[in-house]
Amino acid sequence: MKTLAIAKGELWLHEGTNSPRQIVSAFAREVIERDERSRRTTSWKHAPREQQSGVIPSSSLWGTQQSAAMAPPKFLQACFGANDQTIYYVLKVGEATGLFRQHLDEDREVRLFHRTGFSIDGLAYNPQDQRLVLGVRMHDGTAQLEVYDEDGNLKGAITGGDSQDGHPALVPGSASTIVFQSTGVARHPEHGYVVAASHATVCKLDYRSGQLETLLDDKHFDFIAPKVGSDGTLYAIRRPIEKPPTERASNALLDTVMMPIRLIKAVFGFLNIFSMLYGKEPLRSAGGPRTPELDQDLGRLWLHGRMIELSKVRNDPGHAGHLVPASWELVRQPPGRQLQIVANHVAGFDVLSNGQLLYTNGYELTHWQDGRKTSLGRHELIETVAVR
Repeated sequence: MKTLAIAKGELWLHEGTNSPRQIVSAFAREVIERDERSRRTTSWKHAPREQQSGVIPSSSLWGTQQSAAMAPPKFLQACFGANDQTIYYVLKVGEATGLFRQHLDEDREVRLFHRTGFSIDGLAYNPQDQRLVLGVRMHDGTAQLEVYDEDGNLKGAITGGDSQDGHPALVPGSASTIVFQSTGVARHPEHGYVVAASHATVCKLDYRSGQLETLLDDKHFDFIAPKVGSDGTLYAIRRPIEKPPTERASNALLDTVMMPIRLIKAVFGFLNIFSMLYGKEPLRSAGGPRTPELDQDLGRLWLHGRMIELSKVRNDPGHAGHLVPASWELVRQPPGRQLQIVANHVAGFDVLSNGQLLYTNGYELTHWQDGRKTSLGRHELIETVAVR
C-alpha cells in the first residue's frame, strides 16, 4: 500500500513500513532559487543610504523597502495516476498555481500548466479514459468540474451554474461516472455577488450521458469529500453546517460577558509582542514543553471551506487535540442501507480497492479494516491523503 499525504504544504509518500519520502518539485526549487538570485542582484537598490539614529530604528517603525522572500511552495492536492509510480499534484509557487505529473521511478517532473489566480478544489484521475477531473474555482464565486487530458489540455466543463462543485472522485467500474460535493450559492439581488452558500450535498454524475443524481442531502449537515468503494459503498465526511451570523443571536450574552477578558488578552498580546521585538524576551515564561503540532503561533488553516483556528486545537474540548472537532464524522452508506459512523475527528480520508480505509485526524494516519485501526505514522497538519 502506498499513501500520499499533504502536511503543512509538503507532500509525503509512505510505502509500507519504510520511512516516509518527501516529494520535491524541481520546478518549485528552480523558481525559489531564481527569486533568491534576483533579490541578491537587486539588493543594492534597497540598501539604507544613511546611518540610522535614534532609540528605535526607522526600519523597525516603518518597515524596510527590501522585497520580501517568496513564500515556500505549497502542495494543495495530490493523487496517483495510471500506476503507483505516477502521481499528479497541484502546487502553488508564489502567485501561480500549477498542475504537475511526477514519475517516481524516473525522478522526473512534468509541468502540465501553471497560471496566476488559479484555484483548484479537488483532483481525481480516471484510468479508464486517461483523463483528469479538477474542481476549478471561478472568479464569480462559483466552482465547476473540468476534464483535462494527461497533458493538461482542457477538454471541457462537466458542471456549471450557481454552485460550488468540487472534490470529484471516480466511481469504480465506470468510465465516466464521478461523485462530488456541491454547494448552491445565493447572490445579491442588485449587484450579483455571492452573499451566502447552502449546505454541501453529494451528487453523482455520468458526464457522458449527463445523468445527475443527488445521493446525500441534509439541510443540517455538510457532506464533503465523497468517495465510492468497489462494492458501491458511499463514503463522506459529515459535519454540522455553519449558521449565518443572523442566526447566532444566542451568543450575544456570552460575547458580552467575555468582552473584558478578550480585551485584556488583546492588550497583553500586544505588549508581549512589543517586549519580544525590543527587549528580546516575552512577558510570559514558557509554561512547560511546547508541542509543535499544537503550537498556537501557527495561526490558521483553511480546510474544506472552514477556517480552523489552530489555538482551539489545544484549548477547545471539542477538538481534544485533533485538528477538527468530533462533529467531523467519517460516514459510510452501503447500497440499500442507512448511514453508519466509522470515525470521528476526520480531516481527510481515502478508500482502498478492497474496501479498507485510510483516514487522518490532522496529525495521524490511520488504517481502518472492519473496525480494526492501525497507526501508519504522524505528520503535522495533514490536509489531504490519497492511497493506492
